[in-house]
Amino acid sequence: MSMGEALYLECERAGTLLRPPATNQLLVRVPTGKDVVRLAKRLADQGYYLVTMVGTDERELVDHCYKLTYLFSHPTEDLFLFVENPVRGDRYRSIFGQYRAVDPFERALVAMLGLYPQLKRSRRLIEGTWLHDCYPPKLYPLRRDRAPVETVARIEQHVGTQHSAGIELPPNGEWLLPVGPVHAGVIEPGRFLFRLAGEVVEELGVRLGYTHKGIEGLFQMRYTLLDGWRLAEHVSGDSAFAHSLAYCRAAEALASLEPPVEAKLLRILFLELERMTNHIGDCAALARDVAQDIAASALAALREELMRLAGRLTGHRMLRGVNRPGGVLLPGSLDLAIAQSVIRQVAGQFAGLAENLARSPAFRNRLQWVGILSRQQAFELGATGLVARASGLQRDFRLQHPDGPYGDEVIRELVVQGLPGHGSIAAREASAGDSFARFLVRAREVRSASRIIQYILSQPELATAETHFIERPSFHPARNFEFGLGHAEGWRGAVVYWVMQDKFGRIYRCQVRDPSVLNWPSLKAAVEPHALDNEYLALYKPPRPEVDSIVPDFPVINKSFNLSYSGSDL
Repeated sequence: MSMGEALYLECERAGTLLRPPATNQLLVRVPTGKDVVRLAKRLADQGYYLVTMVGTDERELVDHCYKLTYLFSHPTEDLFLFVENPVRGDRYRSIFGQYRAVDPFERALVAMLGLYPQLKRSRRLIEGTWLHDCYPPKLYPLRRDRAPVETVARIEQHVGTQHSAGIELPPNGEWLLPVGPVHAGVIEPGRFLFRLAGEVVEELGVRLGYTHKGIEGLFQMRYTLLDGWRLAEHVSGDSAFAHSLAYCRAAEALASLEPPVEAKLLRILFLELERMTNHIGDCAALARDVAQDIAASALAALREELMRLAGRLTGHRMLRGVNRPGGVLLPGSLDLAIAQSVIRQVAGQFAGLAENLARSPAFRNRLQWVGILSRQQAFELGATGLVARASGLQRDFRLQHPDGPYGDEVIRELVVQGLPGHGSIAAREASAGDSFARFLVRAREVRSASRIIQYILSQPELATAETHFIERPSFHPARNFEFGLGHAEGWRGAVVYWVMQDKFGRIYRCQVRDPSVLNWPSLKAAVEPHALDNEYLALYKPPRPEVDSIVPDFPVINKSFNLSYSGSDL
């Protein structure tokens, strides 16, 4: 019996199997919170990965309740499991004991829908951790019985009232160092509160939400299924293409639509171009943070070359305005020769710069064993994308859940070449979970992405003067209040969109999951003191069995993660 068949039987025992949204998906409705926890325990024991958790207000629909939908990814097969749990009232059973990765989603549900998990005293979820106290209490903006005008009026009335700092004083001998939310660089706001004993960081408090934009509310108030891509590509600017692609795939799932072959190839090309551009930019920023200014400037120049190429190919340096539900639109015909030349040149120059940095004693010494996130920690916290891979977790939606050309054997092999792998010294360094490993994984993924792009550019389907590769979708009333799943393995990790249509061809609910939502807790864990597990000690042989950080380590660790504030401040 395969693991997929075993899962099917497991779901039959846990609840009622419903018609799945797609062939690689299972949907089960589990009636009680106890049953959800019981099923979550079995899934955790088998290595299933929690992708996201969605809360919907369906009190005006046929079931007259809130609904929680948990999305799990099969550990080895291309299979998703949706677990749907009706919630009557505002309390539900938490699966935090089985999946710590559920924490940011539960915090969001407290603020956005007023749904509270039943918790032990050791874990507190209170209002104000997602929407700050500059918002009125009990706002719950995603409840369907709250008119937008009423929500705006309550916020405006609350502006200017007194707010508490909400900071507890540390014990004697320790002190607090707040950094942010306004920073010296041109970056988005976030507050980091360091509790220090001398120079050592004992605890790191991360507070986001300073740029809360009401993204999910805007989807359901102002956008149709056809034009939701316009908002999706503004969720996180440096991942505009990954977000718009994930949204379009969700809309296409609802329309049961397959885009043209040319569109599928172009989507992978631009997704990998976005990956190359941002990884090179991050390598430049890491080099600058450790005073390698010459290398940083050279790397920044390579990033600029790729951004100019993106503008030449798509009409926008950030790859906006390309995706549509049903395919891709280009401003002009592709110049394949120029694209091949730029990618080949940039990849070659980057390889030399990255190798020189990796061999530089000053660079290695500053990054190695700094900000360690072990494989065990990454697994428990549900880390995703580059962060997970640099800690030895082989998680990549391009391999686990391939869409379109990622199913091609040549492309799959090129994706695998970007993973750290096992065995060699270089592979161990790239999976050690420290800041140096995250640099090395970026370098590997740049090389892998460049080869994928060159392979796609050689495909005969793209040797055309056409610019419109699109099938117009049609959203059928028969699928009213059903949902579609869309995902894309962006350069930070998997971007996931869960979209439910209403009976007017609009969006009833759109839940956005940027990879940073799952990786912020991993950043916190990497900075705070912790003992390394026996598996890590045996495999990597670090200089000390425990690790801690000092304040000057934080800029390096933070940059090695380079998480999105905007992707979390929805």
